[in-house]
Amino acid sequence: MKMETLEAKTEACEMHGSKIFGPLMAIIATFVFLSSARAADTSSGDPKETAIRELSARMTEAYNNGDVSEVASNFTPDGQLISGDGTHLHTPADIEHYLAELRAKLPKGTRFVITAVTDVRFPTPDVAVVTSEDGWLFPGEATSSEKNKEIQSLVAVWREGTWHVVLVERTWRCPPQRLPGSQPN
Repeated sequence: MKMETLEAKTEACEMHGSKIFGPLMAIIATFVFLSSARAADTSSGDPKETAIRELSARMTEAYNNGDVSEVASNFTPDGQLISGDGTHLHTPADIEHYLAELRAKLPKGTRFVITAVTDVRFPTPDVAVVTSEDGWLFPGEATSSEKNKEIQSLVAVWREGTWHVVLVERTWRCPPQRLPGSQPN
């Protein structure tokens, strides 16, 4: 599996602009780990919305506590993850392996944080699409830097009284681009 530094992703983003991945699919899905505080702040009170937000909060907590097995267990058997660097994983086992490698490469104490949930939709009663802005919070940082921010979407299905993640995609957010000759703000 390909692992890149966030700095390498910044270079790729600058080289390719906002067209890094192109249109990937009708419903863009990204790995969304929602914080429980954010989930409580913006929930509509719908039991299914509350449940999808709770799932995401548990996944965030599990990842930040090093339990990548718990994160991967929330995916359907054919669940997929498309990471911010374009790595495409097709099973929970592959997802678990990738997340374990990622945790090993990031500085100890690095945390995944959600800065805003931008949308929660239910195209059908048994399908949820959640979109958020997130980033990596490195040791000593109070907020994620622009180069470490991403946009995520998650698609899940409601089966047997619970949500199961079908697809997540993390789209790396490029730093704002300046036109040649323009001055910084």
